[in-house]
Amino acid sequence: MAVANPKSKLARICSQLVPQPRFPGRGHCISVPKEIVHDPDPSIYNPISEFAAGNWPNFNSPDVTTMTVWPPTPWDKLGVQVRNLSADASANATRVDISWSAWGIGMPKESIASAFVDLARSGFPGSQRSIEIANPADVIAAKRYGIFVNISHPYDRDPSNNHSEQTIDGFQTSTSRQGNFAIPVRNPTGSVVVIQLAVQPAIWGATIVPSSVTLAPGSQQTVQFSVSVPAVIPPSPAGTLITETFNIVGTIGGKLLGGVAILVLVDA
Repeated sequence: MAVANPKSKLARICSQLVPQPRFPGRGHCISVPKEIVHDPDPSIYNPISEFAAGNWPNFNSPDVTTMTVWPPTPWDKLGVQVRNLSADASANATRVDISWSAWGIGMPKESIASAFVDLARSGFPGSQRSIEIANPADVIAAKRYGIFVNISHPYDRDPSNNHSEQTIDGFQTSTSRQGNFAIPVRNPTGSVVVIQLAVQPAIWGATIVPSSVTLAPGSQQTVQFSVSVPAVIPPSPAGTLITETFNIVGTIGGKLLGGVAILVLVDA
């Protein structure tokens, strides 16, 4: 196996460290090669990047905690988990912005709080951190809501994994094997759009009616999601928290607008 000469690699890097014009007539700066620049990568589960990659997004984010089940009940604290995927650079002072909306798709958001967290390099203690903030009284009073998280860092090498959200509701079969949910869908854009709606997994007769809505700017319409758990589906083993999650997605022109997650526990 051929082994690279470390001196030749160093010489190549040094040869690139040459003054480059910054402002005409005002001196120079140094151009630093990419191979010696290490940037952090703070991240969180992102349904937008999941959808863009061809995967079905989950609006019950594994990195956001907003409610307890069963039944779905607001917690007095909101939990957020973030991590640094870079093994080369720490992500100190990563900003975490948290906002909320009424339950639905495309609803207006209101800021709750911001926090900063220091993240060590991936593979080291402290590369993943959890933060908690008080859940505001008006959010708790809403009973159902969406929580949205955006993280940022000035040197983030991959900003595509910086957004997460949790917008959930659900039912237990010990109450009924039929679930029916009215989902508000709003157009947050400045033009008339067609919003397409779809659900996965396509099981247990899961349906959305209508499956598309045409809305003027800022207007909204309610769509109906229904699912019926067949009698042949047995109760889940003791200790199961969620048997199935139905993610309803809204898109505009093939781009993700948002969604909600309906959780089902088959307990009878």
